[in-house]
Amino acid sequence: MRKLISLEIKKFKLYGYWKGIAIANLAIMALLCSIYFTGKGDGEIPSISYELVFIDFGSIIRATFTIFAATLIAKLIIDEYKNNSISLMFMYPIKRKQIMAAKLIIVACFTFLTICVSSLLIGSLFYLADSFFHFVPQALTAEVLRNGIIDMLLGAIASAGIALIPLYFGMLRKSVPATIVSSIILVSLTGSTTNGVSAFSYIAIPLVLAAIGCLIAYFSIRNIEKVDVN
Repeated sequence: MRKLISLEIKKFKLYGYWKGIAIANLAIMALLCSIYFTGKGDGEIPSISYELVFIDFGSIIRATFTIFAATLIAKLIIDEYKNNSISLMFMYPIKRKQIMAAKLIIVACFTFLTICVSSLLIGSLFYLADSFFHFVPQALTAEVLRNGIIDMLLGAIASAGIALIPLYFGMLRKSVPATIVSSIILVSLTGSTTNGVSAFSYIAIPLVLAAIGCLIAYFSIRNIEKVDVN
């Protein structure tokens, strides 16, 4: 399976996505700084805490890379069905389930890793910027940091499953736009934050959605050996 995953990554040149990931991280960091600079100018800084900062950038990062994951699903799976190149791949002496499972593992792992790496990177950069510009009046405590890391890991795990949900909508009509639009709607529903509260504030909600994503992934490959791909 590892060799198959490696071949898929090379085939689609997925390492090139790191450039897009870096640009996305810079954009997120710039957005956060502009928000807190504006808040500082409006005298709203006393209401800002590191707990709220973690919630804010966590929501933005999860939304960004869930949509990124949808573009991966479109590239790895939907496009292959549309172009009928999946038929050629299914002629290989490898079980179809293994091929599809490798693609889905790539999407889930991509989502988990990019959310974790981006959260740690942006969190570190924000902390460094805060030491100069003092966006947050309170100091970052070990307890807040520990809770933030736990929330990040749980959110990344949940997002890795949620990122598979657009597969269902994309496969209905073998549609790339449906895949991406469904992911945008999904992150709009789960990622919106009001007074520091979002769907991810109640871990049961994203975990249920993640379970749905995993079930969709399972049912999409369960009978793949018998399905006519044309």
